[in-house]
Amino acid sequence: MKYGIVVDSGCDVTSLAPEVANKIDFSRAALKLDIGDKEFTDDFNLNIDEFMKEMYAYKGKTGSAAPSPQDWVNAYAKSDCVFAITITGTLSGSYSSAKTAVDLFKEQYPERRIHLIDSKSTGPEMTLIVRKLSEYMSQDLDFEEIVDRIEEYRKHTHLLFVLKSLDNLVKNGRLSKFQGSIAGILGIKLLGVATDEGELGLLHKCRGKMTAYDKAIEEMLLRQYKGGKMIISHCFAPDTAEYIASKVREQFPQCEIEIMPTSGLCSYYAEQGGILIGFEA
Repeated sequence: MKYGIVVDSGCDVTSLAPEVANKIDFSRAALKLDIGDKEFTDDFNLNIDEFMKEMYAYKGKTGSAAPSPQDWVNAYAKSDCVFAITITGTLSGSYSSAKTAVDLFKEQYPERRIHLIDSKSTGPEMTLIVRKLSEYMSQDLDFEEIVDRIEEYRKHTHLLFVLKSLDNLVKNGRLSKFQGSIAGILGIKLLGVATDEGELGLLHKCRGKMTAYDKAIEEMLLRQYKGGKMIISHCFAPDTAEYIASKVREQFPQCEIEIMPTSGLCSYYAEQGGILIGFEA
């Protein structure tokens, strides 16, 4: 019986930990990113640097599109017992597509098992779920026990984000034009949260080079962060990610922090300098 984890490209991670990578299949159902008539597939091979350069150089319409149900089925079919995780269903059609694919998969492979998770989030919070799932799978737990444990685990993870620009979120209807106009004010960074409903909530408008990141740590503490696992994803801002990690370690020296670049999709919406923080509470 082979376990598999399937994510869409709302998840930043590109591989499982080395100690489990040979035991668990890991696949991505890629979203498509459009710059005018040019389509980019946000798979593990996307050159995100080149994609972002083209995006900023282009002055016309850009956007994203969810994987098709068949894309999901193809990824599901690689394993006997599948856990699939999507970006929040309130902001993307990926969950709806993945859900349709579950029905198709069950028709084609009635003997196999599958559990679909709407992360109600994106980026590093999805990665936390992936990491925990792979941990459970490596313990040889049965399928239903993993389902119960991962659903309980999800109650204790959160996502905060700090963005310098909301242009693509506004252009694609994920936030209002009023909210987007605030981020256009020189020197303003927006600190936000993924709500329990899977929507983007704005918490603070912050001035100053590091104010928003210090405020993000305060918000983590308000959400009962006590030194659990943390993943910081950044859009071409490694120094900022390291700054946040160092500040967290001042209070929690033993905490486990992983830093990684954002996926193509998260880079598109977070934009240059964007930071996403997933953490356990």
